[in-house]
Amino acid sequence: MCKTLTVAALLLAAFAFTSGSRSADASPVTPVSPPIVAKGKLLNQNNTIPSTTIFTPTQTGLYRLSIYATVVKPDPSSQSSWNVDVSWTDDAGPQGQTVLYGLDFLASAFYPDNAPTGLGGPAMVVEARAGQPIAYSVTQPEGPDNSAYSLYYTLERLE
Repeated sequence: MCKTLTVAALLLAAFAFTSGSRSADASPVTPVSPPIVAKGKLLNQNNTIPSTTIFTPTQTGLYRLSIYATVVKPDPSSQSSWNVDVSWTDDAGPQGQTVLYGLDFLASAFYPDNAPTGLGGPAMVVEARAGQPIAYSVTQPEGPDNSAYSLYYTLERLE
């Protein structure tokens, strides 16, 4: 009996010492995400939006803008489109880009301007100068009509 208790105590001690130890490479990695500096959600919009500041950096750096839009109410009698434009200022000066466009007569996601696939919106990286706004606008070149859209965006500071 004494031998059995001794073996059990040794096994218990060995288990206690080894269960809490792990090698250095087994430590969990805590992911670090870039800080979100601005985000927005505009639901069921049926008007254009003039240039609107998302964020004005206090220091020059890299920023990632993720943007998504979808036509939530199509207008089958229209042949119009919606455009989402982004503007910023980098070391070369003012910049601008149409990043998304959507057809008013289809209930679908807007298409990325550089890849008309309808598989979601772009995530673009820009260098933005301190004191100069990062902005967006929504235009409807052939409108107005009876369609409506929703727009979502998130801006992160990368460095």
